Amino acid sequence: MTSDEVVDEVGVDADEQTDTDTRAESPVQRYLVLGVAGFAAASLIVAAVFGVQWWVAASDDNLALAQARDEVLRAGTAAVKANLELDYTNPDGYFQKQLEISSTNWQQQVKALEDNARKVMATAKTKVTSTVEDIAVEELNQHDGKASLLAAASYVVNAEGQPPATKQLRLEIAMVREGQAWKLDSIGAVPTVTGGQ
Repeated sequence: MTSDEVVDEVGVDADEQTDTDTRAESPVQRYLVLGVAGFAAASLIVAAVFGVQWWVAASDDNLALAQARDEVLRAGTAAVKANLELDYTNPDGYFQKQLEISSTNWQQQVKALEDNARKVMATAKTKVTSTVEDIAVEELNQHDGKASLLAAASYVVNAEGQPPATKQLRLEIAMVREGQAWKLDSIGAVPTVTGGQ
């Protein structure tokens, strides 16, 4: 064997070795490339789906309706507490809260009854604390700026010289939007119905 033949033999062997290595790595590389491509495609699809959902939610009227409902619930809760909670030692604070949360219409009614209510509060010498147990929007009309709510509240009457008395109350509440704020337009007890009626 000559030196040229050795080089050729080694060269052939080296080429065969490279072909064998390429063939051995080829299926692994293919699976790796296919896996990465599949992952990239899945990521793109997920991003597109969530992007479309975000865009739809951002332009959806349900978001504005949910925000309005939450505002009405906050204002309704404040209205219930302002109407139920009183302290005979601070009637000015009681009536100030009433006027702050009330519509123009309801403010007139509060002012008309204020003198008589002050006398009753001073005579009864009571303090009342309340808890709004539950409150729900029954109807919400954003276009007309009107809402009706139902609330369940409990309150504790602390009269001077008597043990505290806890009572339950169900209320119907009407709210109106004045400017950007929801205001109390009326509040009253829900009539109770007995089984025989």
